[in-house]
Amino acid sequence: METYEQAVPVFINPDSGSASGIIEQLRADQRRAVHALPVARMEEAMRRVIQAGAPRILVAGGDGTIALAVNVLAGTNAALGIIPGGTLNHFAQRMGIPADTQEALELALNGTAQPMDVGRVNDKLFINTSSVGAYVSFVRTRNKLERRMSYHLASVLAGLRRLWRLRSARFSLDGRQIRSPLVFVGVGERELMFPTLGQNRDDGQNGLHLIALRTHNRLETLQLAFNALLRGIDPLSRAKQVEERMLDSLELTYRHRRRHIHVAVDGELLLLDAPLRYQYVCGAVRIIRR
Repeated sequence: METYEQAVPVFINPDSGSASGIIEQLRADQRRAVHALPVARMEEAMRRVIQAGAPRILVAGGDGTIALAVNVLAGTNAALGIIPGGTLNHFAQRMGIPADTQEALELALNGTAQPMDVGRVNDKLFINTSSVGAYVSFVRTRNKLERRMSYHLASVLAGLRRLWRLRSARFSLDGRQIRSPLVFVGVGERELMFPTLGQNRDDGQNGLHLIALRTHNRLETLQLAFNALLRGIDPLSRAKQVEERMLDSLELTYRHRRRHIHVAVDGELLLLDAPLRYQYVCGAVRIIRR
């Protein structure tokens, strides 16, 4: 039986868009043992190989698959190697992971692991962003429409529907009541100007970056949404139309004492218990990167 030093476990979702093009490429090298599994079975399989003593595991996929692995590896000694296989691969780009599969594989097999900071909302870790409000409503509507039409058409119709039916959530922050259609929490400081709005700043501060639009009615919400797209967040922040700052922790408590909140976490929708407790977690997992 091969040891993990001879065959590093590689996890990939065979149903992902790029899987068919890289599974055979991954299997061609005897240094790795490929586990092609649906997401529902991947977490348990990862835990098994870590408990068996694997010093590192590799994940081929997008941000959602990487976030799943981070939640499994957090608190263990195992390192995570990344082979970009998603649509946008925001996290892999931020970590300096090569887009080329073979280059990324060589780095994941031979590179050195470094501690990486993440965010946590309740008991769920996230590597990029979490949000509540308008974006969550948009994703839920798009997912329903996508059952009957293409992804792009569903996205357009969902966006129009959400703009027409936009509602603001009320929550408390440090004892102040804030009304906002969108609360965004990013790991690390984000750009506030268009066209790089929302991307990580190369020279940014560490911590959680809170961005929340401040509105009083639907018309103001629509105006702020369009202004943010055209001008970026920074001018709106200076005009005190946006709550924007770096934090180590944050609690969102909804005014009407909602027991459960739909939350977008690294692009995935979760139903979490209220209140939502956010925390910046230093060195939660070891990532193999340049």
